[in-house]
Amino acid sequence: MKRILIVDDHQLMRDAYKHAMMTLGSYEFGEAGTYQEANALMAEHPWDIVILDVTIPGRNGLDFLAEIKAQPKSPTVLVCSGHDESVYGVRAFKAGAAGYVCKTAGTGEFLKAVKEILIGQNYISPSLAQNLAAFVRSDFQEQPHTTLSEREFQVLRKLINGDPIKEIAAQLNLSSKTVSTYRVRLMEKLRVKSLPELVQYCIQHGLMEKAG
Repeated sequence: MKRILIVDDHQLMRDAYKHAMMTLGSYEFGEAGTYQEANALMAEHPWDIVILDVTIPGRNGLDFLAEIKAQPKSPTVLVCSGHDESVYGVRAFKAGAAGYVCKTAGTGEFLKAVKEILIGQNYISPSLAQNLAAFVRSDFQEQPHTTLSEREFQVLRKLINGDPIKEIAAQLNLSSKTVSTYRVRLMEKLRVKSLPELVQYCIQHGLMEKAG
């Protein structure tokens, strides 16, 4: 029997995922509402599939995804989030996700993604596929934030969450000077001159972490 771990900080969403997947067959489920709970469950049991939200208490979901995929015999991960998939979808795949489903999608699309993953396939939603196709055709207008490296994106998320420079440095194992350099570089790339402008840019482009 497949073991599926659901990591989402909303009980309602965890219940909805379980109810939907039970229509596909019998599975053994585990639930976690925080990074710490998920980490404990993953250390306790092996899992076949992880349903993962981008925003979870204790750790950014994409960072946790990278941790999961760095493990030997890592489970397959389906990211389900309220974040704009044009922003986070590609980054999720780069971090090792097998699929990305936006929470605004219907149950049918979620189940389609689960079915694909259960047979060892990846799942790319129609809307994300359109964005990728447009990019390949070169008629996709590249936004400044899409040029950020993964490290720059990590620093950006922490800055807009209000984390102090020293705290960011400790979390990412960097010096405060290096984080400050990233801050200046981010503002140059995103063409903003202050932290409030940086936050406003992130709000306008769907980069702010939000509940769900």
